[in-house]
Amino acid sequence: MHAVVLRYLDHVARLGSIRRAAEALNVASSAVNRQILKLEAEMGAALFERRGNGVRLTPAGEHLLRHARHTLAEWQRTCSDIAALSGDLHGEVRIVAIPSLLVRVVPRAIEAVATQHPHISFRVIDADPAEHVEEMRAGRPDMALLFIDRRQRSYELTARLRTALGAIMRPDHPLAAAEGVTLTQCADYPVVMLNDPWLLDAVSESEFIHSGAQFSARILSNSLTVMKAAMRSGLGIGFFTPTGFVDEIRRGELVCVPLMEPGLAGSEIGLFVHRGRATAPHIQALAAELGRQLHDLAEDIAAIGRSGVTPSAGRSPDAR
Repeated sequence: MHAVVLRYLDHVARLGSIRRAAEALNVASSAVNRQILKLEAEMGAALFERRGNGVRLTPAGEHLLRHARHTLAEWQRTCSDIAALSGDLHGEVRIVAIPSLLVRVVPRAIEAVATQHPHISFRVIDADPAEHVEEMRAGRPDMALLFIDRRQRSYELTARLRTALGAIMRPDHPLAAAEGVTLTQCADYPVVMLNDPWLLDAVSESEFIHSGAQFSARILSNSLTVMKAAMRSGLGIGFFTPTGFVDEIRRGELVCVPLMEPGLAGSEIGLFVHRGRATAPHIQALAAELGRQLHDLAEDIAAIGRSGVTPSAGRSPDAR
C-alpha cells in the first residue's frame, strides 16, 4: 500500500550511500537511484546532496524522511495489530541493551517469545555507545535496557533492576575475602578497565573520576567476553555490576566484592519502552518477558550470596 520509495529513502538516509542501500535491499543500485530521482522531481526539491563518497540529506530530505519513517512505522504497527486479532503476532522488535544484559536476559527473553510467537523477529543492537545515544535520541529502538536516565522522554520506564558496582576478581585474589574494598585499594593491583566510561551510569563514572585512584590498566576493552576471560585468568580486577557474571560467580570462578565508595552503593538498570509503540502486541509480549527475566536475574543474584545487589526488579513504581 505504501510506495517502495519510502523504504528506499529510509535506507539511503540511514546508510549514507545509494550503493549500500541497494545491497541491503537486495535490488540494483540503478533502481534505487531512479526512484530517488523520480521522488525529487515530484517534490520539486533535491532530497540528497551527492558527494564523492556517498550522499547526505538536504533540509528538504530530512523533512520528508520524518514523514516516511512515521508512515512506515504506522503501517507496520497496523499490520501487526491486524495479525494480533487472530492471536498470530507479527512484527519486528528493535532492542538496545548494555553488554551485561546481552549475556542472558535478552537471549532468554527472545527465546521464550519466539517459541510462543514464531512470526516475531528481533533486531538487537550492541553498537558503539555513541550509536546507542543516537538510537535513543532518534527514537528508533522499540525498547532499551540501559542505566536509568530520565532524560529519555520518549520512553516509559516499565521495569527496573537495582544493583551496585562491585570489584570482580578470582577467588584466590588477595582482596577476594574482604567484606568490602575501596577503589584506592584496588588500584594497588592490575585492573581490566572499560574503554568507554559511558557503559557505567553517570554516578559511578563520577565516583571513579573523583576517587583519585590511579589504576594500572592491564587490559582496556569494551568487550565483555574479553573482560570475563581476563578476570577468570587472574589478569586483573574488573568493575561491573554482577548482572553479567551470575553464572561465573555461582560456579566459583569469580567473586564480586562490594565497593565502599558511597556513590557506588546503588545504581539502576531500566527497561524502557517507546511510548508510541508500547501498546503494539508484539512489543508488549517482549516487554513482559524482559520484565520477568529481570525479576529472575535479581533473584539469582541474591541467591549467590555477597554480591552488592538489592533483589528488587519488576514493575517500576513509576510505570503507569
